[in-house]
Amino acid sequence: MSSVFHLISIGPSHYCEKARWALERAGVIFQETKHMVVFHIFYTRGLGGGTSCPKLVMQGAGEDQQLEGSTGDRIVLQESTDILKFADRNIADKHDRLYPDDPELLKLVESWESKFGKNLGPNVRCWAYSYLLYDKSSYHLMTQGASITERIFAWILMPLIRPLIGKSLKLDRPGTREKSLAVVESIFKEVGESLANGHAFICGDRFTAADLTFAALGGPMVVPPEYGAWAPSIEECPKEMASTMLHLRDTAAGKHILKMYETERNKVVYKQSQNY
Repeated sequence: MSSVFHLISIGPSHYCEKARWALERAGVIFQETKHMVVFHIFYTRGLGGGTSCPKLVMQGAGEDQQLEGSTGDRIVLQESTDILKFADRNIADKHDRLYPDDPELLKLVESWESKFGKNLGPNVRCWAYSYLLYDKSSYHLMTQGASITERIFAWILMPLIRPLIGKSLKLDRPGTREKSLAVVESIFKEVGESLANGHAFICGDRFTAADLTFAALGGPMVVPPEYGAWAPSIEECPKEMASTMLHLRDTAAGKHILKMYETERNKVVYKQSQNY
């Protein structure tokens, strides 16, 4: 029985970009519906694992895919990392997989991925919203890909939605922007040091989940042209924000993100039959 894959996402979310990249890379055919932040709750409620995005809903999955969280013939992958691991199962050549077989190398890859997911992602989001939440680009940024109904309601409710988002990210607290940037710069420095040994990738000589996750979650800091979601160009960003982004682009870690997007983002390493 063929399976139907439905990715539920928030338009500008870098975690959703991480999942999207992995699925496209593995040649998985899926449908994506993008939602305005806050409105996404109505579409993720009841799917388990909270209301965060992304979620990959798989209908008609075979018995070999009866993963945790399944209900009847419906399986819901709750986190971007779960989606990466699922996509990796559809890649035939082990050398192309995001998660290596070698136990020590796998441990290193997962350690980096966890650090990026827990520390880099949230602070990139907080820093970016601290500048763009009330910027003229915010409506287009947050409603990209959403239905016309959501866009209409978002236009009406934006005066209420903006402070709600700001409060959830603690943007009303002094020093929030600076603290987030400090975390981001610290991680960029760590990645730069890991690349200083001459390796082309974070964990050695092959592209792994560490590189994909760092590039996707750190992408909004340097805005690669190939990024899978719309964002204002550096020239369109507030001056102080743009200055920081240009500086990070010139670091080893920033250059790594740009290179990963240029060489890996649109690569399909394996495309199998959709009879999953």
